[in-house]
Amino acid sequence: MKNDKLFFFIFTILALTSCSSKTYMFTSGPRSGVDFTSGKWLMNELDCPKKSKDKLTEESLTFFKKNLGERLFYINDVNGLLVTRKIPLNPSKTKLKELKDGTGFDFFINISTKKNKSDLFAIELYQTDNEIGKNEASVLVEIYDLNSQEIIYSQNVVGVARKTKNESVWATEKSDKLIDNIDFYKTSNKLMAGALKKIFKDLDKRSVK
Repeated sequence: MKNDKLFFFIFTILALTSCSSKTYMFTSGPRSGVDFTSGKWLMNELDCPKKSKDKLTEESLTFFKKNLGERLFYINDVNGLLVTRKIPLNPSKTKLKELKDGTGFDFFINISTKKNKSDLFAIELYQTDNEIGKNEASVLVEIYDLNSQEIIYSQNVVGVARKTKNESVWATEKSDKLIDNIDFYKTSNKLMAGALKKIFKDLDKRSVK
């Protein structure tokens, strides 16, 4: 009997996880894409929380290598560069000229992510409707033409997962007390990954390949 209850509980949780209330918003103005067909490209080390860094770096390298092949280089794999790892967002022409002089590359990719709010775990159990919260994360991708000292692509996406109430009523194994709220969320780390994918989809659609 216990096994039947446990199976039913797990099955229902898996079915309800798709009910998470999450949205992704593009907060930058409309921009054209880029021309991937020429030039040497340098991708900067991602500015993001340590826990997500390896995964998001891998996804970023995969996307740009698909479009650039051997013309893409990762900053940590290139020796002799005269440039700091922390490049400010929306840099001035002077900073972009310094990047050109210090790297010798034609294009530079700068990616920054942030956890704006992280109130909730992936699954939350609530016994009242007064407890609320949300997870929020943002990703900004900028691409610079170092020859013309121009920002040629800039897109920011914010992902939000809000507290939502499911209608089912559950009883715990250790108690007969009913818990009438079970909530499912995208964690802030997963929201960052989702936001990055949204940007790559936008960039892929707008660019010349």
